[in-house]
Parts: sequence; structure tokens; C-alpha cells
Amino acid sequence: MTYLVLFWEYFKIGFTIGGGYAMLPMVIQIVTKRGWLSEQQIIEFIGIAESTPGPMAINLATFVGNTVGSATGLGVFGGILGSLVATVAVVLPSLVIIIVVTMLFDKFRNNKYVQGALRGIRPVVVGLILSVVVSITAKVVLPDLNFKDLSASRIDKFNWISLLIIIAFVPLSRIKVKGKKIHPILLIVCSAVLGIVIFGAFGVQQ
Repeated sequence: MTYLVLFWEYFKIGFTIGGGYAMLPMVIQIVTKRGWLSEQQIIEFIGIAESTPGPMAINLATFVGNTVGSATGLGVFGGILGSLVATVAVVLPSLVIIIVVTMLFDKFRNNKYVQGALRGIRPVVVGLILSVVVSITAKVVLPDLNFKDLSASRIDKFNWISLLIIIAFVPLSRIKVKGKKIHPILLIVCSAVLGIVIFGAFGVQQ
């Protein structure tokens, strides 16, 4: 039953228009509602999924599926099966849609209604992505922030070190050295090392 629910939830997520980042609000909502992961865990999973090779949404589905499958009591096999179920489920809708669009592309390419629908969808996708950026940044900087009950939030645990890291690395991602931007992998490795030093070696509390 767990695997059927996992497949169905990720199958619905797979219909999201706008790519992996646009999927994140639905992923966070479903995963936390089902109790599969906490908000902190899903944020950490997003960081891992973004840092590892491959599409972020598929990586995230694989990680979540592994966690859900492992909790079924089947051990490693359960985790592998969960990964496969979630990954196939999130990819399947896109595969079907691409096949249909390819078959009908020439017929609807210049259709004014199709073009109008696409123009209407674009700002919504941007809004979804921005909402994820704002909410995840807020949860990283203010770990005890509760959007559902702001009065229960503790703003005294302001994570100013994480904020400084964000402020430092955002412009670094735009800087060009000899006409080329700094490679994202290098920035990820540097930020990981910095995190190990600050939060690990020196034991700074988040």
C-alpha cells in the first residue's frame, strides 16, 4: 500500500509544469503531509539532490522514495524499490506529455489558444519558484520559523552564519574569471567545506 501511495503522489507531482523547481512546493507539501520527512529533512534532501549529478527533481524523488521504502521494514530492498517507484512515477507523466506534444506540435504550434495558455502559465511558474526560494531561505536562516503559526516561531535563533554564506556565494556565482563564471561544482564543494569547518569542526550551532 505504501508503494501505491508513493507512486500516486509522485505521479501527480510529475504533471507540474515548469520543471523541477516548480515541483518543489507540491513535493514539500505532500512529503510533510504524509509524514515521510520533516521540513528540515526535505530541505536537506533538496540540497543533496541539487548537488548530485542529474535532474534535481528526479534525484529528489529517488532520495524520498528510498527513505519511504526503507521505512516499510524491507531494509535495503525496500529502499531500492521505493526509489524505483518514485522515480518512475515522477518521470512517467513528462514522458507521456512529450510524446503527445511531439505528435501534435506542428498542428498546435501557432494556435492562439495554446500560445495564450503558455503565456498565462509562465508567471505562475515563476511565482512557484520564487515561493520555494523565499520559504527555504527563511527556514535556513530562521530554523524555528513556523509559517502556519508565526506566534509560535522563535526568531531568537537567527542563523546569521548561513545568511552570510548565502550573501557571499550568490555574487560568487555571477563573477567571471577570465571570461568564464565560476563552475557550480566548485562553489558547492567550497560551501560544503566551509560548512564542515564552521558547523562541524568548530561546533557552531545552527
